[in-house]
Amino acid sequence: MQLTQCFKVSYFWLILGGVWYPRTLDNTRMLYAVNIYRVFATIFINVGMLAIQFIYFFTVAGKDLDKTVDATALFTFVGYLFKVITVIKNRQRINKLLDIIDNETDKDDLLRNMAANINFISGFYNGWACLTAIMWNLIPFTKATLTLPLYYPDLPPSSPWFVRWYIYQATMIIINAVAQTSADHLFGGLMAFAATQLKLLQHKLEAIGAKTDSTVDIDAQREQEDYEEMVSCVEYHLKIIWFVDELTDIFGGAAFGQFLLAAPLMCISMFIVMTSSDVSEIVTRSLYFGCLSGQLFIYCFCGNLIKTQSDLVATAAYNSHWTTTSMRTQKALHLLVIRGQRTISVVAGNLFELSLVTFGALLKSSYSFLAVLSKHRDE
Repeated sequence: MQLTQCFKVSYFWLILGGVWYPRTLDNTRMLYAVNIYRVFATIFINVGMLAIQFIYFFTVAGKDLDKTVDATALFTFVGYLFKVITVIKNRQRINKLLDIIDNETDKDDLLRNMAANINFISGFYNGWACLTAIMWNLIPFTKATLTLPLYYPDLPPSSPWFVRWYIYQATMIIINAVAQTSADHLFGGLMAFAATQLKLLQHKLEAIGAKTDSTVDIDAQREQEDYEEMVSCVEYHLKIIWFVDELTDIFGGAAFGQFLLAAPLMCISMFIVMTSSDVSEIVTRSLYFGCLSGQLFIYCFCGNLIKTQSDLVATAAYNSHWTTTSMRTQKALHLLVIRGQRTISVVAGNLFELSLVTFGALLKSSYSFLAVLSKHRDE
């Protein structure tokens, strides 16, 4: 079983959202039908929903604080649009990263366990997003007057178009929500695999020279094996560095956009939870807050894993049985130690690293926004 099968749920939702398609369809006649569907999905799922929220936001902005707060769902669709463009534009490069994982010759238990964990998180996280979307669609039924899930267009329930608009919006909200978390899961999962590869590299480094008896002269064949293993570790380290740099180049911009929008959206969600008297809306916004914070936590936690594991590479090299190896093996090990002292990290928008420190700073910023918004409402 391929390691990247842990992304199968995310693949399904990205395909449904018109963002992704299987590689088996490349250079086939079916690709034309797939591209037609992708255009259709982009128009109705992304552009259509974004247009509805854009019009509603600028219709109510500044006139009614509560409606303006409701209209901020616009920024959720803007964030998703960033991810859609990123995945569509870089599909071939993402496939190359997935191939590297599947072609890993040493499929250690570390990688298999990580794949199992990623698969579990996929079901939990995407299920959470689906539940949030369903609850969002049920909020109108708790109002005195039935409305559409996104409040626009302002149609009366008796209108023959109301049911059609409601079904359209409800369906698109669910697809949009789960496809968005699927893109997050893909990015986070690739980062988690990179961190696991660094852990695997540490085990390989610690084993260098372990089979050589330090009390006797180094056997020529054993010395050659140690040297080849050391060269293999250096090459593996360079491959991981390239892998992380590629992740930064592909997803860094989208991650920056997500962070830019997340603080105000998290703040607004908590503001609604604190001020609303509607139980269903409180539950929905709490779930929505969980999705937003989950997105950022996945980014930051997996980015933090890469940082911490990369910092341990130099230590693992020093902890190897280097005293029993030849001079040329020790020189190669020394070069890896020097490079290993430079931390590997994923950077969002070339501005800040993805780490738990960044996640904490974002939560602090969200709280500051919440305090300002609460004060404005009281006035």
